[in-house]
Formats: sequence, C-alpha cells, structure tokens
Amino acid sequence: MPFNLNTVVRRLSKIIVFLTLSLIFVGALIKSHEVGLSVPDWPTSYGKQMFSFPLSDMIGGIFYEHGHRLFATIVGFLTLLQFMIISFTNHPSWIKKMSLISLILVITQGLLGGMTVLFFLPPPISVMHGVLAQTFFVTIIFVAYSLSDSRANKREVPYPLFIRRGAIVITLLVFIQLVLGALVRHTSSGLAIPDFPKMGGLWVPTFSDNMINNINAELFDKNLDMVSKWQVLIHFLHRLGAFIIALALALFVYKFRNMVKKNSTESRALMVLVTVFAIQISLGIATILTERLPYVASFHVVTGAALLGCCSLFIMITQSNKLKDFNF
Repeated sequence: MPFNLNTVVRRLSKIIVFLTLSLIFVGALIKSHEVGLSVPDWPTSYGKQMFSFPLSDMIGGIFYEHGHRLFATIVGFLTLLQFMIISFTNHPSWIKKMSLISLILVITQGLLGGMTVLFFLPPPISVMHGVLAQTFFVTIIFVAYSLSDSRANKREVPYPLFIRRGAIVITLLVFIQLVLGALVRHTSSGLAIPDFPKMGGLWVPTFSDNMINNINAELFDKNLDMVSKWQVLIHFLHRLGAFIIALALALFVYKFRNMVKKNSTESRALMVLVTVFAIQISLGIATILTERLPYVASFHVVTGAALLGCCSLFIMITQSNKLKDFNF
C-alpha cells in the first residue's frame, strides 16, 4: 500500500479524539479523588523531569496526578504532529486553521493545568481548565470529521433551518451545562443537595434558611462538609439544566424523527446522542445516591464530554452540505 499523508492524518485524528476523551476521564479522577496537589511542583515532578520520574514512585494520588501529566503530554504531542502533517497536505485552508486552533487550545490547556498547581487549585482557573478541555475536544472532533470519508457522502439537499438551528441550540445548552458541571465540581457543590429526586426534602426548592439548615443537618449526619446557599444554588442550576436539555432533546427528536431514513448516518447519530444523554442522566443521579463515589463521578464527567462530542458531530452532519464552502 503506497504511503499517503491524507490517510495517516485521518487515522491520527481519530486516535486523538479517543485519547482526548480518555484524558478527560483521567483528569476527572484527580478531582474525584481530591488528589490535585499530589505532585506539588510544575513543570517538574518532585524536581525531576516529567518523563524521568520513577514509575515505582507513582503511588496513591501521585499515580493519578503524574499519570495525567504524562497522558496530556502525549495528546499534546500528537496534536502538534497532526497540525504538522495537515500543513503538508492538500486539505482546504480552513481545516489547517482548525488544526492550528486545536494545537493552541491544547497548549493553553497544559499551561492552565500547570497554573492550577502553582496557585493551589483556585476554582476560577480549575473551572477554565475543565471547560477548555471540552472546547479542545470539540475542535478535534471537527478536524476528524472534516478529514473523514463520511463528509464526502454529504446530503445534497440541506435540512430545514429549524433542524440546523435546533442542533446548534442543543449543543450550546449542553456546553452551558458542562460549564455548570465544572462549577459544581470545583466549588465542592457536588452534594450541596444530597437527596434525589427531592431537593432538601422539597419538590420545589425555596432556598430559605430552613432549607439550607435541613440540607446541612443531613450532610452532618452523613459526615460530609457543610454547604452555603450559593453552593446549593449552583447545584440546583445544574439539575435544572439537565431538565431543560431533556425537554429540548425530546422536542428535537419529535420534529426530526420523520425526516431521516432508518439506518442512515443521521438516524444512528441521533440514536447515539439520546443513548449517551440517558446514560449521563443516570450517572448524575448515581453520583448523588453514591455520595460522589470517585469512579461514578468521573464517568459522569467523561460522559458529559461524550455528549458534547455527539452534539457537535450531529451539527456537522446536519450542516455537512455547507462545510464544503466553509471558510474563515
């Protein structure tokens, strides 16, 4: 088989997508286990160059924290390699620019990761670190889809405007929900409302002092940290966001269901999207009921990223007939 740069970069782009999703899971484990400062220096690890740090010393929290750094470095290197290869291919300039953007994002992500250590895990930087990871994930999905053979089999007749806009709206809602999720995690609000389906013993939260006292009494009984009204509000907004997305997705599926052929790319993508959303909701509930069990909470994070990726891919599929003329 003759050597072909286009084939190489197409396969590489898919590998980066998979590795990035895995990296998000590895990063989530750090917060879920609360081991973010197990390696207290950066860019070195206990004074050693990253790749010279002994594997025998990777125990406890160091395993998660240092392993995350190694994994992130590999993803960053492959993203750089992808940009360099694409630069030497005949792909449109907008694909080359998007690969450059993904490279800039992964470098920025690495710097933010270092800042979270140097500044002792400040919530604003930690939230930006989490949100930027999701943003980077979307850009590499865009690159991978743009390089794929699937884009060549695009639908000639565009979908109605409300379908294309609906896909964008749902993706934006999911992105906002992930921002709220990052706020929940990095403000220690994951169990600010420790019961489900009720909230502080109420079906409709009042956010009164009595409700906060009831919540803190329950947390005290479970030997968990007390929370403020602000943390309760953040947690509630995250639950409300999930409900809004469920309604929007149900409406979208209802309107879109008769417009696609069975077993088509669009129908399969929509089925995957709905399935991933159902899993994500289940994991969110399980996170509360298991009192934020580390692996359950981490799978909740990575499934949220997968959901955003599915939504982004669905946008590209429904807009694919326009990508040919896309430029920036």
